Amino acid sequence: MKQSVTNASERRTNMLDFLKTVFGDCIGVSEYSFPDKTPVYIRDGYKLQQLIWNNNPCVLLSPRTASWRLPTLKKQLKNFQEICEFPCALYLEGMTAPQRRNLIENNIPFVSSSQQVYLPFWGCSFFEKFKVDAPVADKMAPGTQLVFLYLYYLENTGKVNLTQIANDLQLSKATCNRAINDLAACGLIEQHAEGRIKWITPAYEKPEYLKKGFARLKSPVERYIYIKTPAEPGWPKSGLLALADISMVGADEHDGAAAICKKDSAGIPTNAIISKREFEDFGGYVTEVWSYDPTLFADGGRVDDISLLLSLNNSSNERIQMGLDEIREKHQLPIKDEE
Repeated sequence: MKQSVTNASERRTNMLDFLKTVFGDCIGVSEYSFPDKTPVYIRDGYKLQQLIWNNNPCVLLSPRTASWRLPTLKKQLKNFQEICEFPCALYLEGMTAPQRRNLIENNIPFVSSSQQVYLPFWGCSFFEKFKVDAPVADKMAPGTQLVFLYLYYLENTGKVNLTQIANDLQLSKATCNRAINDLAACGLIEQHAEGRIKWITPAYEKPEYLKKGFARLKSPVERYIYIKTPAEPGWPKSGLLALADISMVGADEHDGAAAICKKDSAGIPTNAIISKREFEDFGGYVTEVWSYDPTLFADGGRVDDISLLLSLNNSSNERIQMGLDEIREKHQLPIKDEE
C-alpha cells in the first residue's frame, strides 16, 4: 500500500513538472472531492485531482485500472461533467496515437502521462510528437523485443532511461531509441521527461504488460547449426533441453539445444559443423542461432522463459505444449486451448 501511495505521488509530481513547462509556475495540482450526486460507478472507477491555472480550475478524472476502454471513458466523462461545476478532463496513462487522435476528434479534453495536453477550455493543445505514427509492424524487431523483455524482467519496477537500457542490452542508442518509439506508439510504455532525461516505465503491471505485447513477439530462433561437439560452457540450454529442466517433458542430450547469438555463431570452426542429414544419421548437437543475445536474460544455465516459450510455441507436439503450459501459467498467459 505504501509503495502504491509513493508511486501515485511520484506520478503527480511528474505531471506537475511537465505542466509547468507548458503553463509556467502558476499552475498547481491538489486533491478534489466527488460532488454529492456522483454515481457509484464513477466514485469506484476514478480518482480525482484538481488543476488550477491563474485561478482557473479544472478537474481531472483518472481511471483506477489500466484496462479502461475509450468509449466508456468518453461517456462517463460526459456524465460527470454534467454534475461538476468546473471543466473536466481525463488523465490517462499508456495512451496510444490512435486513442489521442480519437479524443481530439471528439473534442474530449485530456492530459496524458506521455506529455500531451489537450485542454480546449484553456486554449491549450500541446503534444509530444509521435515519431512512429506509421502503422506499427505486426511483429517486433529483435531490438524492440529485447527492450520489451528487459522491461518485463526488470526486478526494480522503477523508471530507467535510454542510456541505461542501451548499456545493459549492449544496443546502440539508435536501435534502443527505435525500440522505445515503437513501444510508446502502441501504448506499452510511458515516458516522463525530467530536464534532458527521459524516463521509461511499462504502462501496465507485469502480467498485463506481457499480455498486451505478447502477440507481437516472435521466436528468437533464426536458424539451426548442427555440430559434432557439445555446447560451450557459456551457451545456455534452450529448446527441449531447457523445457525439460522446468517441466515433466523428457529430453536427451541430442534433443537440444544450446542457444547463441549471430556473432558467436561466426566463431564456430567450419570443421565442427555437420549437415542436418549427418546429424540425423550419426548424432551430434543442435545449436540455435538467435536474433538477440540469449545470455542477457539466461537464468540457471538456460534461456529465459518467454523466449523459450516463443521458440517452441508453434510446435504441434502435445507433450511440448503441456510443458509450455507451465511457463504460461507462471507468467499468467492464456493456456493455448483456452485462448
